[in-house]
This record gives sequence, C-alpha cells and structure tokens, in this order.
Amino acid sequence: MRRPFHMLAMLLASLTVLAATGRFAPVAAHEGHDHGAASSPPAAAAPRTETHSDLFEVVAILAPDGRLRIHLDRFPTAEPVPGATIALTVDGDPADVAADGSYSHVARHPALTQAGRRNLLFTVTAGAEMDLLPATLELPAPAAAGVATPAAPEWRAVARNPLAWTAGLLLLLLGAAIGRVTAPRQLPPQAVSNPLPGAGDIVRSLRPDRAAARTTALAALLLLPVLAQAQPIDAPRRQPDGSVFVPKPTQHLLGLRAVAAERSEAAVSLQLVGQVIADPNASGRVQSAEASRIEAPEDGFPVIGQQVARGQRLAYAVPVIAAQDRAGVRASIADIEAQIVITEARLRRLTAIASTVAAREISDARAELEGLRQRRAANLPAVVGREPILAPASGVISVVRVAAGQVVDAREPLFDIVDPARLWVEAIAFDPAAVTEIAGATAVTASGQALRLAFVGRGLALRQQALPLQFRLEEVPAGLVVGQPVTVSVQTPRRLAGIVLPAEAVVRSAEGPPIVFEMPGAERFVPRPVRVQPLDGRRVLVTAGLEPGMRVVTEAAGLVSQVR
Repeated sequence: MRRPFHMLAMLLASLTVLAATGRFAPVAAHEGHDHGAASSPPAAAAPRTETHSDLFEVVAILAPDGRLRIHLDRFPTAEPVPGATIALTVDGDPADVAADGSYSHVARHPALTQAGRRNLLFTVTAGAEMDLLPATLELPAPAAAGVATPAAPEWRAVARNPLAWTAGLLLLLLGAAIGRVTAPRQLPPQAVSNPLPGAGDIVRSLRPDRAAARTTALAALLLLPVLAQAQPIDAPRRQPDGSVFVPKPTQHLLGLRAVAAERSEAAVSLQLVGQVIADPNASGRVQSAEASRIEAPEDGFPVIGQQVARGQRLAYAVPVIAAQDRAGVRASIADIEAQIVITEARLRRLTAIASTVAAREISDARAELEGLRQRRAANLPAVVGREPILAPASGVISVVRVAAGQVVDAREPLFDIVDPARLWVEAIAFDPAAVTEIAGATAVTASGQALRLAFVGRGLALRQQALPLQFRLEEVPAGLVVGQPVTVSVQTPRRLAGIVLPAEAVVRSAEGPPIVFEMPGAERFVPRPVRVQPLDGRRVLVTAGLEPGMRVVTEAAGLVSQVR
C-alpha cells in the first residue's frame, strides 16, 4: 500500500519540473505584442517604448505597478541629462511626472493601466533646449501580464536551455530524496511470523506516507512561483541573433557612452616596441676608477629616491693595493722623507750664509725641497689616503650598489642618477625603410597611459637586426620610471581614410577578431567586426566594417561584450 504514495511524491516533483521548464519556453506572441521582430526587446522585458530627436533620446518603461519610468539621454552620446524637466501627455491627456533623482522621471496616468495602444508625447526642457518627442506604447492585455503559457512549446529550445536542466535536476533530486524517505523498508527476518495486521494498523501505516505526500505537494507549490521569477524581467542578456539587450538603468550604472561615426582621414601609424630611458644630458653613472674599498661619508650613503646635487660627496674610495706594492710605496715614502730632511738642513745652512753664497743656490735648494714634499704627498694616499666619490649630475638616486667595506673593481658602477623631469623613450624598428619619414609619435604604457613624444634621432647602425629610434618625452607624468616598457606609435606622412574612434571602443570578440558595438536602438547593441589601424595610444582608425552615421559605443564596450 505504500507504493502509491511513493509514486505520488515522484509524480508531484515531476510535475513541478514540467511547470518550471514551461517558464523557460519561448513566449508566444499575442495580440498587440509582437516578439518576433529583431529590433524589439526580449519577450520577458517589461512594456517599453523609445523615441529620439537630434538632441534627446527617451526610453519609457512600464513598471508592474502601472507607473511609467522615463529615462532621458543625449542623442547620440547616450549621456544622461541632469536637471531636465519632462512633461507627458497620454492620448492627449496630461500625466503626472516627477523626477526621482537618478537620471529618470516617473509618470502616472490611469490609461497606463489599461490594455491597448497609447500615444505619448514627451516635452523635454533642458536649460535653453526644448524638444517634442512623440512615441507609441503597446500595453498588453491583463491576462498576458502574468506568466505566458505557450500554445505550442518548442521543446527543442527548452532542452537547450541550461536553466531548465538545472531546475529539473534539482527538483528531481528533491523528489528522489523524498521518495527514498517514504519508501518501505524490509524488516529483518523473525523466528515467529507476525499475525496479519488489522484494518486499524493499515490506516496507521498510511499516515506517514500521506504526510510525506502533503510535504512534497507543498514544496512543489512553493517552488513553482520561485522558478517562474528566476530571471529578472529587465536583466541584460544576449539575444538569439547575437545582439545584446542592455536596459537604460544598467547603461547608466555602467557609464556607457556612444558617438556618431564620421568618416575622416588620419596619418598611418606604425607600432614599435620601446622602453623609457634616461636623458643622457641629465643623468649620470658613478663608477670606480680603480680597485678600492668603499667607505661611507659623514652623513651616510645616499638612498634610492634621494635628491642630490652636482659635486655632492656620495662615498669615499680607499685604494686597494697588494702587500708587496704597499711595501714598495712605503719604502719610497721613507726615502723621500730622508731627502726632505737633508734638503731642509742644507737650505738652513745656505740661508745662514746668504751673504757669502750665490742666491741661485738658495733658490735651487728651496725648489728641490718643494718637489720632495709634493712627491711625498702623491705617495701617501696609496697607503693611508682615500678619494671622495662625487655626483656627476644633479637628479635623483635611482640605483645604489654600494655598502660599507665593499671592495669594488675598476669601472664597476656604484650609483645611477636620473632627472625624473627629463626622460626619453627608445624604440626599435625592424624595417628601417618604414621609418625614414616620421611626422609625429606617441607612446602608451601597459596601463594605458598616453605619452606625447618628440622625435630626437635615429641610429645609423643596426642593433640586433633593428634600428634604434630615440624620442623625448614632452611631458613626463608622475610614476614613469626608467626601463618601463611602452608601445610607440610612429606617424608617417601617408594618410588613410576611415572612422576615428577611441581605442577603448574596440574590443575582442569571443572568436578573437576586433569588434565594435553599434547602437541601432536605445537598448540594443549589435557587434560589428571591423578592421582597425592604430593611430596613437588613445585612438584607432576603423578602415572597414562601419558606415558613417552609425552610433558606436565608446565607453563600457568591454562590459557590454561580457553580457551572456
């Protein structure tokens, strides 16, 4: 007797699955509301209308409570118009319109709650600008406001819908779990068989199964409306034809902007790999002239980022010589000091008898004594002296390679000094003939920061099969460092016709080729494959794939491409 209730639980779960999958079936078109048009919003979207003029664009969306939410933007830039006032008439009768403070207005009118076609007239005033925008709003019948039941459900489309499979699998697991709990279990064998149950025992044994069946039915009734509202009404989504539906409120959150395509001419550019280098006239590298031991100055070694001036003492270098050479130097110094003592004594004797000796002898003795003293001074630093290391240029310490007591070899770099306000960019060109004439150049960092460059010169010798080109940064932004990689765009005198767009307007499609998004409607975006030619770090030239007059998304195009 328990098997029928077990089957009832499974049947209720299966019916819930079928009801849920019906939610995901395509909505059939009904009278006055056509879902088959390619430019229309999705079937699950709320009733809406759109209209535009040369100045403004209006999108009106009917909320479930009968209020009409009006979104006002500039045309064709899709930029919200703050502080504007809107007056609305519905079939010639004025409606109550109030701003809600989020780039939109809310209108109320009794006719908006009744099915049929409504003629709307928007009067927009923004400062000194005013415009009239007519529109037509199709209101569905009240029966169509709920969940539409398809007359002929397309089961193949349902089978391809992942939401239907997910909901069906979850409910199937729920029904299986409830059925397993309510299924009869075998009792262990007993030595003495039980007597046949009476009618009262049978009734008592059926009560748990009936309770489980009621629980399953209650769960099915609770899950059905939840599944019916599983997907938001006006959520961004990709249409079957490949276009993307993005409601106006979502566009405002994304900061979406657009521009009308215009054909023009621009200089053809070449993309080169480069890096930031220091200006050779405003930088310096400190090296050791000979093998020596490094000692810190009185105020310590300079640190990275410290500002130094030309001639400032950075460190001391104590020459390092071999023990045998040191002994020879000391012997030479001792010999010189002995000669100094002898010469000083002779000079004193000659001075005492200056009246009886020639003045030339006294001057020779003095010159000899001075020479001996200079020889001693020249040999003393090799034993006990140290040489100061001075900054060759003013700037900022960028590299420090010294430590107290460190022994360095000759020509070993110790400090690098760079002036952060004077930087260059060096690029390499593998085709020297393509850069014989340079009309201008720009660069862009890995983070997208644009740099303006001035051409300095090109090399006459190849470096690793490439020709080096050097440019001067006209304005050095904060945070730019030596060695940072950049992409250099070199403009040539040759010009090419096309449509100039910001670089962020071009995104990569799922297949890889570049695309842009056209706005044929206020809330519909169509991907257009294009052929682009980079101009500089901020602009590109579209040479194929777009026609003049098309509205193209220039900001938030990458976010639109992520809608699925």
